[in-house]
Amino acid sequence: MSEDEKIIHFPTDRIVNKEKVLKQKEDIKISQKIMQDQTKKFVETAVDDISMSLLKQFVDLAMKTQQPTFTKDLALLVDVMRGMIYRDFGLVHPAQKLSDKMIELKTNRNGQLSAKVDYSKVLEQPIRTNKPISSDIKNELKDLNDTAGFFEPDGDLDV
Repeated sequence: MSEDEKIIHFPTDRIVNKEKVLKQKEDIKISQKIMQDQTKKFVETAVDDISMSLLKQFVDLAMKTQQPTFTKDLALLVDVMRGMIYRDFGLVHPAQKLSDKMIELKTNRNGQLSAKVDYSKVLEQPIRTNKPISSDIKNELKDLNDTAGFFEPDGDLDV
């Protein structure tokens, strides 16, 4: 017998004060709406604080914060940050769809999670990427990685 089968539901036709029951359901919906609104206000305040701190750091780096392109880039950065914080609180934000579409997560041999950004999934024209290292060097690095932890002493260690 499952847990659900053990529950005996109260017969709804015997409810004397139906208005009170309906009001309780409405109260729950209202309190959930209030909680969601308060969470959004909290997130927006946090995003504003983080953004101002970030902007100060950009000014300290002597970045050209008056440029229109800086404003565009900062707006995108702040909105993606907003989406990240909304997700943490269980709220939906459009930037989350962008992240879900562009980012591919992989786990390496050591169990560490890494993220790969693929702009081609959202841009109209494919991006040409340059391979930073040649295949020879890549193979050499792979060989070094495969033999990591292997040690051969030059002399006899039993002496």
